[in-house]
Amino acid sequence: MKKSYTGAIYIIIAAVLWGLFPSFSRILYANGISVTHAVAGRAIVAGGIYLVWGCFAGVFKGLKIKDYLFLTFYGCCSILGTYIFYSLSIKYLSAAMAAMLLYTAPAFVIISNRIFYHEKITRVKLIALAATFIGSCLVVRVYDISSLVLNWQGILFGILSGISYSMLTVIGRKAISRGHTALQNTFIPAISIGLMFCIAVPPWTIPIPSPVVAVCYLAVGVIGSVLPYFFYLRGLSTGIDGAAASILANIEPVMATIFGVLIFRDSIELLQVVGIIIVLFGAAVPSLAEKYTKTQ
Repeated sequence: MKKSYTGAIYIIIAAVLWGLFPSFSRILYANGISVTHAVAGRAIVAGGIYLVWGCFAGVFKGLKIKDYLFLTFYGCCSILGTYIFYSLSIKYLSAAMAAMLLYTAPAFVIISNRIFYHEKITRVKLIALAATFIGSCLVVRVYDISSLVLNWQGILFGILSGISYSMLTVIGRKAISRGHTALQNTFIPAISIGLMFCIAVPPWTIPIPSPVVAVCYLAVGVIGSVLPYFFYLRGLSTGIDGAAASILANIEPVMATIFGVLIFRDSIELLQVVGIIIVLFGAAVPSLAEKYTKTQ
């Protein structure tokens, strides 16, 4: 029981750190940093840390060229898209809207698994899809046409971030079937994306006009990527139930919303709050159903 509580604390810490990421990104934008440079900073910092960490953890042992090519493809479809589209949605939307659109990912996982793996869409999955759709409509204020017209770019980027984020699970399933470890599935794609950005946006060309900006570059890489994953892994290593871990991680968009309100004075309407709750419910339903089935 003590291990479960410890694991839950680690998972919650990871979710809080992930929830902080949009705030650091918005500080970068407020200081005149472009999305390209913000994303490059995050990718390079995270990729560099994963490279050093991976060397000590023996992540590269036994991998062949075809493995690197596949994991790079995996990173381009999931991590690269998530980095870019989520950062763009944060630029155009509030933290709450951007985070909740990212959390449409479980719905896209259900749809993609049906297309690529021929999995049945069960009643539980339909409930999750419906909840995600209804909740997302409320979060983006579909009831306010003027808001949709004003924010259509951000909403589009938010949906694309959810699709990209879903690929972590969809393509990750294929990666696991190829015998790659969890660390390899995480480290190699991130390192590959970091190397790509080093070529496309050399580190010395990234503007650092002030110490605040420098700290934020480090924060989006360390707090937005590396540390949350470290704590999430530590939580899973305690033996906490995987379904419980995924449910606890769902507080990430809630934390992003709270930080947005506290730090940037984001306004949020009652119907948006209802939408957030519905989306979180939709994200948690499959895990809750799985956990209930296992206990029977």
